Amino acid sequence: MRFGFLLPNLLSPVSYAAAIKTSTQLAENVGFDSIWATDHILMPSEYPQYGKGTEAITTLAYLAGLTERVALGLSVLVLPMRNPIIVAKQLASLAHLSGREVIVGLGVGWNEVEYGYLNADFKQRGKLLDEYIDIMRKLWTNEHPEHDGTHTFSGATIAPTFAKPLSIWIGGESDAAIKRAAALGDGYHPDTKPGQAYGDSMKRVREMRGDKPIIRMKVDMNEGTAAVIERLSALREDGLEYPAVGFKHETLSELVGQLEAFGRDVIPALRD
Repeated sequence: MRFGFLLPNLLSPVSYAAAIKTSTQLAENVGFDSIWATDHILMPSEYPQYGKGTEAITTLAYLAGLTERVALGLSVLVLPMRNPIIVAKQLASLAHLSGREVIVGLGVGWNEVEYGYLNADFKQRGKLLDEYIDIMRKLWTNEHPEHDGTHTFSGATIAPTFAKPLSIWIGGESDAAIKRAAALGDGYHPDTKPGQAYGDSMKRVREMRGDKPIIRMKVDMNEGTAAVIERLSALREDGLEYPAVGFKHETLSELVGQLEAFGRDVIPALRD
C-alpha cells in the first residue's frame, strides 16, 4: 500500500498555519507518500466547518517548500467554480517548481450557494467539469493550445508544459462521478466512512477502466492498531492500494499522536 495524508487545511479544528506545517512535516517523516488538500472557497454560514481553512492550491504550494519528497494531491478541487485556465497554470507551475507528482482530484461540488457566491453555474457543473478537464489537458501538453467553447483561445502560448498531462482523479460517489472517472479520469477518488462499503462503485470503475482508486477515509487510532489494520486490510482485499487518510482529532497534540501511531504501527504492517 501507499499512503496519503489528508491535511487539516479544512474540516479540522486546527486549520491554522502552525498545525498544517507541523502535521505535514511529521507525515512525511513517518512515511506517508503524499499530502492532500481539501477545497472550499466561500461557504454559507450554516456550514462553518467548510468555510474555515486555507485555499487548497496555495496550501500545497506552501507545503512543497517545507517538504522534500511527498507527492501533492487535491482531495478534491471543485473545478467548475474556478477559471480552468488559471487553475491549469497554477498546477503546472506547482508541478514544475516542486519537481513532485501532482495528483489532481476534481469534483463537481454540492453546495449551490457557494456556486452563486462565485458567479458559477451550479446546474451546468457536470458539463463544465468535462469541458474544463479537456481545457486543462490541452494547456498542460501544448505550447500553443487551442480551444473553442466556454473559454476560447488560439494563437496563444503557455508554459510550463509536459509530455503527459498531470494525473486527474475524479472524486464523488454518484453514478455521474463513476461514469466520469471511467470516461475522463486517470483514476477514481471516492470518500468512504467506517462501515461504508465502496466495493460496488469500485467494481464498476474497474470493469470500465481497470483502475484501483485512491480512497479518502477517516481513521481513529484510539480504536486500536489491530482494528485499524484490520479495516485497511479488508479494503485492500477489495482492491484498495492507496488510502488518503485523515485522523480524528480536536487538538494539534491529538493529531500528532495519531500520525505518530499510524506511522509507527500501521504503515510498516501494510507497506508493499
